[in-house]
Amino acid sequence: ERIAALRSVAEDARKSKALFVARVSHELRTPLNMIVGFFELMAATTEIYTVDLPPQMERDLEVVLSNSRHLSSLVDDVLDLTRTEEGRMTLHKEWVNLADIAQEAAEAVQPLVHQKGLILDVCMPEALPEVYCDRTRIRQVLLNLVSNAARFTEQGGITVELRARHPYVVTVVRDTGPGISPEDAREIFQPFSQGTGDVWRDKGGSGLGLAISQQFVRLHEGRLWLE
Repeated sequence: ERIAALRSVAEDARKSKALFVARVSHELRTPLNMIVGFFELMAATTEIYTVDLPPQMERDLEVVLSNSRHLSSLVDDVLDLTRTEEGRMTLHKEWVNLADIAQEAAEAVQPLVHQKGLILDVCMPEALPEVYCDRTRIRQVLLNLVSNAARFTEQGGITVELRARHPYVVTVVRDTGPGISPEDAREIFQPFSQGTGDVWRDKGGSGLGLAISQQFVRLHEGRLWLE
């Protein structure tokens, strides 16, 4: 009876924490969306002003817009993580060609790859079976993995490889970056967990991308792992 009572207290505390995080994240997202929308309007519609903005001010506005978008995406990540932990994430599944999603993820990070002088290859068989999944969530998983690879790789390149292995499709994101130590690898899928070595410094990120990706894959009864 004592164990059951303690478990009940712990469960109530967990639910209260999740509810608090969800509410705070929601309240943050509303003003952030307004800020992002306002700055996007300022950047796209110059005729609403009676004078041209000085170049320095335009650059400063771009910095504000970039950071506001980053904060907005971080809030979305926290909300997604809370929903998956509480079992409130709804998947909208359909039969999807995973090759299309892999190409979309590769195209999204192509500017960063090109800027760093890296090579990005997408390899897949001609006949790849379709996957029954939530296209948006699986695209988010692939985008997280490929963008992480692009951020931490300074020389060489990134390979996205799709393999049919009945009854699954295995997707491999491989890069020539510095790798992850065994100590960091044990914690890498935990929320807000990032590596402890020098290589992780000044790379940005929130430490939520891999945790959310693993949750999304588990919701599809799949597996996400690191080698």
